[in-house]
Amino acid sequence: MKAGNLKIGQILINSGDITEEQLEQVLQKQKESQTKKRIADLLIEDKIVTEQQVCRALEKQLFMPYVDLDEITIPESLNGLIPEEMAQKNMVIPIEQEGRFLTVAIGDPLNYKGLKDLSITTKMKIMPVIAEPSKISVKLREMYAAQKAIDDAKEFLESKGGKSQAQKEAEEAAKDANANDQPIIRFVNTMIEEAIFPKCSDIHIEPMEKCLRIRFRIDGKLQIYMETSPELIPSVTSRIKFIGNMNIAEKRIPQDGRINYRVGGKDIDFRISVLPSVFGEKIVMRITTSLGMELKKQNIGFLPENLKKFDHLVRSNRGIILVTGATGSGKSTTLYTALNEVKSEDINIITVEDPVEMLQTGITQVQTNEKAGLTFAAALRSILRQDPDIIMIGEIRDGETAGIAVQAAITGHLVLSTLHTYDAPSSVARLVDMGIEPYMVSSALLGIIAQKLARRLCVECKQAYSPDMNERIALNLDQNEEITLYRKVGCEKCNKKGYKGRIAVHEIMLLTGTLKRAITEGVSTDDLREMAVKEGMIPMKENVRINVLKGLTSYEEYIDMTINND
Repeated sequence: MKAGNLKIGQILINSGDITEEQLEQVLQKQKESQTKKRIADLLIEDKIVTEQQVCRALEKQLFMPYVDLDEITIPESLNGLIPEEMAQKNMVIPIEQEGRFLTVAIGDPLNYKGLKDLSITTKMKIMPVIAEPSKISVKLREMYAAQKAIDDAKEFLESKGGKSQAQKEAEEAAKDANANDQPIIRFVNTMIEEAIFPKCSDIHIEPMEKCLRIRFRIDGKLQIYMETSPELIPSVTSRIKFIGNMNIAEKRIPQDGRINYRVGGKDIDFRISVLPSVFGEKIVMRITTSLGMELKKQNIGFLPENLKKFDHLVRSNRGIILVTGATGSGKSTTLYTALNEVKSEDINIITVEDPVEMLQTGITQVQTNEKAGLTFAAALRSILRQDPDIIMIGEIRDGETAGIAVQAAITGHLVLSTLHTYDAPSSVARLVDMGIEPYMVSSALLGIIAQKLARRLCVECKQAYSPDMNERIALNLDQNEEITLYRKVGCEKCNKKGYKGRIAVHEIMLLTGTLKRAITEGVSTDDLREMAVKEGMIPMKENVRINVLKGLTSYEEYIDMTINND
C-alpha cells in the first residue's frame, strides 16, 4: 500500500514514532471525548510525538515537501505580501517567490480553502510546503511585529502637528487605559511583547540627540531592537510612566515603578527605573518574571557536587546563606528556588525585598518603603516578631541590616540574602567591613554561593573542533589527550549569535570548622580562598572550564569570564 493511501496514525507506527497501543489510546480518547481534534493534534497534545514528526508523516501521506523554517531566511521582499490577519488565521507564511509562483509554508496542508483564498489575494500560483505551526508562528512574529512598531511610530508622528503637541496628546492618551487603538500605545505594547518573546531580561529605552534607541538585553548582551525618531521620546516616556504608576509631569528626578503585562495567557512583571538624562528620561524595564524557567534546583546549572552542597545548605535549621554576584547574575532566582525547595504548610517564611521581584504563593513578602521609614532594618525588626522560621532579605546593604541578620541567624532562624561581591571568600571581608565582628561572622554563616551567568552555546548550530595548543594550555589539558570542544556558529534559531540562553556557574563555600576558625583569626581573603579550595570548594573558574569540556559553553566565553576578569 502506498504511503499516500495510509492514515497518519499508521504512517507514524511504520516510522517507529508511536506504538499501536499509543494510537489505540488516542483513538479511544477521541471517541470518548467526542472531540473534533485530529489524531495528529491529540498525539502532539499528549506529547507522544513532536510537531516535526507529524510534519514528516504528512510529507509521506500527502507527497508534499516538509521544510525546517529554522534553516530558512525569508527575503524581506516578501514582508507584507500576505495580510497579517490572513497569515495568522491560516498559519501560513511566504518563504520564496519566483515569478507568479509563491511558495508558502503552512501548518495545516489540508486547509484547501485557506490556500485558495491566498491565491486570490496574492494573484499568484500557490506552492504549499509543510512546516510546524509553532515555527510558522515565530516567523510571523518576526515578519510583522517590528514593522508594526515602525508603522505605529510613523502614524503617530504624521498625525501630530509638532513635538510639543505630540507630547501633549500622548500624555492625554496615556491616561486612557482603554485607548489601545492609539498608535503610541500600540507601539509600546508591541515593544514589550517583542522583548518577552526572545526571553529578554531588560529593555533599555534611551533618548539620544538624533534618535530614540531601544535595546534588549538577551543572554547577557545588549542588542539594538530599534532606532526611531527622537520626537517619540516624550510620548513613549509618558506612556511607560503612566502604566508604571509614576508621575508623568515630574521629569527632574529618578522614579521607580512596576507593571504587570499579560502575554499569551501569562502575567509578566516588570520593574521600571526612570533616570533623567541630557536628551530625555532613560528608562530601563527589567523583566522580573522568570521566563521559560521553573524554580527548580535542577534548572539552575549546579554541578552534581555543588547541588549536594546546595541541598545541605537549604535543609539547615539556622544560619545565614549568602548568594553573591553582580547585578543581573541570577541571585534572586537562586534565592527564590531555595525558598521553593523548603516551603511547606508547617514553615513560616517571610521576605523583605526592594522591590519584590517574583510573587510567590505560600510566602509572606514585604516591600520596603524608605520614604515611609520601612527600611530593610526596620522591616527585619518587625519580621522577628512574626514568629518566622525562614527569613529572606533581598540584599544586605549596610551594617545595621547585616547586624540584625546575624542576630536572627544566631538565635535560631534560617536567613537567606544576597551580597554584591566578586566571589565567595571576599563576602567574609565585606561583612567585616560592615562592622560585624569576625567571630560573629563565623558563628552565623552557613555557606556562600557565588554566581555568574555564562552564555550557553546554541545546540542547533554549535560546531565541534579539536583544541589547539594555546587552548589546551589555558584549559589545563594534556597535550596528547583526545578531546572535543565546541565553538559558536550562528543560525536562525539563535538569531545568528551562536548562543541561546545562559547557564549559571558557581563556587559554593561551606563554612567548615577549619574555615570558621580561620575567619575568627582574621586570615586574608586570599588565604581563605586557598583554604576553601582545600576544604572542597570548586572555584568559579573550574566550574566554567568543566562546562566548556561538556560542550555547554565555548572557550571564548571561558576567556571572557575568567582570564579577562582576573
